Amino acid sequence: MFNRRYIFPLVIALVLLTLPGCAKRHHDRDLRGARANFEPTLKEVAMAYTETCVGGDRESNNCAHFLSDAFIRAGYTELLDSELITERCTCGAGRVVRAQEMLKWFQSKSKRFHSGRLEAGTGYWATYQEKPGRRHVTILDANTGRFYGTADCKNWPVQWNYQW
Repeated sequence: MFNRRYIFPLVIALVLLTLPGCAKRHHDRDLRGARANFEPTLKEVAMAYTETCVGGDRESNNCAHFLSDAFIRAGYTELLDSELITERCTCGAGRVVRAQEMLKWFQSKSKRFHSGRLEAGTGYWATYQEKPGRRHVTILDANTGRFYGTADCKNWPVQWNYQW
């Protein structure tokens, strides 16, 4: 009838999925760590960046949409139900679509803040950039000068950088 060798691991997996805080969608579990209190580094988020959304949507140049997708796939599944987020993508994946809401989330996580352009060699930063009428989010690697996002608006007057 059923092979017991296969049933036990399946039952354990189903029990684990019912625990609070567990990613319910298969694509949100892919990169989630197994250790307690898992919090990915900003470098891990940068490596998860793909300029697309797991929901298949490719909203034109939506920095928050694609960056929040990378944060969630890297393990920040709290973004899926954060009270700081009021507007989400229409593709069904629940990704953030407003840079200002990503800013609020960055601020809630932040342990270190820097205003202005970053000093070389200071690592990865979640960055909010703004000029009149425009807002943008990205991840900056101050070690290499590389950005992970749709752009690096380095000439915009507001440059707020966060690390945690």
